[in-house]
Amino acid sequence: MSAQIPGDAKTFKPRVKQLGNVNLVNLSIPLRTPSENGFFVHREAPEKRLFGFALGMRMQDPYAYLEVLGVPDAEAAEVFDKLRAILPWAALRLNFGILAGEGELRVEDGPTFDGQFPTVYPAHLTPRPIRVAANHQTQEADTLLFSALLEGAEIQALSGPQARPELRLACELFAAVDFEASYNAQFLALISILEIMAKPALRPEPCVAIVKDAMARMTREANRTDDVALRHALLDMHKGALHWKAESIRSSIRRAAVQASRVLGDADPDAAGKAAVRLYDERSRVVHEGRTASMKEARAARQLVREVLAIAAGRHGHIREQFPTS
Repeated sequence: MSAQIPGDAKTFKPRVKQLGNVNLVNLSIPLRTPSENGFFVHREAPEKRLFGFALGMRMQDPYAYLEVLGVPDAEAAEVFDKLRAILPWAALRLNFGILAGEGELRVEDGPTFDGQFPTVYPAHLTPRPIRVAANHQTQEADTLLFSALLEGAEIQALSGPQARPELRLACELFAAVDFEASYNAQFLALISILEIMAKPALRPEPCVAIVKDAMARMTREANRTDDVALRHALLDMHKGALHWKAESIRSSIRRAAVQASRVLGDADPDAAGKAAVRLYDERSRVVHEGRTASMKEARAARQLVREVLAIAAGRHGHIREQFPTS
């Protein structure tokens, strides 16, 4: 019998019935590291405690399970959330990637459980995690994969003398998005792809003329002043004003979304442009305000990126349906 603890620790209720009469549980968190890095257990190292609980490491080659031992079951979700928040800092200090198993914290009342997921189990048991690994989506290699590779070989913008470096880089980033550990990381990577593909157009000539006049005045004032700080500020403004001659990245992304929607035959391309702007604005809130991107926003950004890249490559047929093999 198994269940899941909600992500919000405040809504977690003690699962005494599910865990029998045991009030103490151990948290088992599967860790993933790059193939060239990993862990081993130093048997003579003194015990360390985190949040008041003993830490352990269970090795089951090639897997490693970080364990927090003897936690009251009512505190398990809160402890897990705290640990997940600080694990990236350990990756920074050790200088290699460390990812915790994805998904919500699961509850088991026996020693055998799926080792892919963070799990709590009764503290008096010796765990026997197993890996029930499977892809959520599989495709036929000899039809879909091979057909996609053949199509890619025909896209001049990806290889050969007409290759577009920005398109190649954008596709490389998209291929790696699913390996990001969180929706936040996926969302930011996807919006970065849109920024790479953005091609800001020049503003109307009257706007450019105003910018040129402002830049000329900045130069004159910088040359006249004896105030070093003011001179540096004016010269910095002059450099920044170079970008005022073209539309913003935000506007460029809106235009790309409208174009993609129009090419794909949507009834309201302007709505697609507004949706793209909302995604880009959310990116600013994530970066500058510490907001969290939702799964819905990550999925919307993913679909927009796929469509923009497919149209840029000139191969957008069936981009919203199953990829054809003939």
